[in-house]
Amino acid sequence: MKQTPEPVGVFRRFLTKSEQPQFLGTIRQYSGEIAKRDHAVCQLMIGGGTRVGETLKASVGDAVAALESSYLFIPKEHRKGEACDLSVLVTLSIRTALLDLLSLREGAEMDEPLIVSRNSKGRGWKPMTVRAFEMRVAHWAKLAGLPDGVSPHWFRHTHAKNIVRSSEAKDPLRVAQLSLGQKSRRSTEVYTQLDREELEEALKQTDSALHAKPRMRMAQLRREYEGRVGACA
Repeated sequence: MKQTPEPVGVFRRFLTKSEQPQFLGTIRQYSGEIAKRDHAVCQLMIGGGTRVGETLKASVGDAVAALESSYLFIPKEHRKGEACDLSVLVTLSIRTALLDLLSLREGAEMDEPLIVSRNSKGRGWKPMTVRAFEMRVAHWAKLAGLPDGVSPHWFRHTHAKNIVRSSEAKDPLRVAQLSLGQKSRRSTEVYTQLDREELEEALKQTDSALHAKPRMRMAQLRREYEGRVGACA
């Protein structure tokens, strides 16, 4: 029996640890340039935390420069309401995504868009629109069996949540803030909210602790041991 997707709450705007491979793995199951493009863009955004608009404005030259310098440069002109430039460290997942996208743009000029709409083929390659990519993400999310409402902006939240959850830095929230290029720490604090997986794990641990047998003292263990030994003598 098919289960009804869990409703998305106010703070539920990211993919959980289990949903990320579920989502990306679903796209990976399909062959062809469109699936390869979509997988690479999603992987790039989850790995870098970039907004959809600034991601889709990247050029072929931007990707090449990023692979050479190990930083993907996002100019302030491409950033929503931001007055500063942003540099995104090219991690392994981002490098893989950029290489995949460049392989789809073989022969393109450096100033041409990196992420293009397949419908523009033959009429001069045009950059993919935000709306078009939103529709692609919704399509893949549905195939992956994820809750309704998944959008490209979830990837930015997912990136931040991954940092807060996994970073061993003294101040992981500050790391997330810098990675996202956010001026206000308050804007980043939303990622400290407990997600469903963390809640379930905490409840399971609590339940296990409540139903576990009381810890035995050393003296009691000694008495039981001597009783076993004596019984076997």
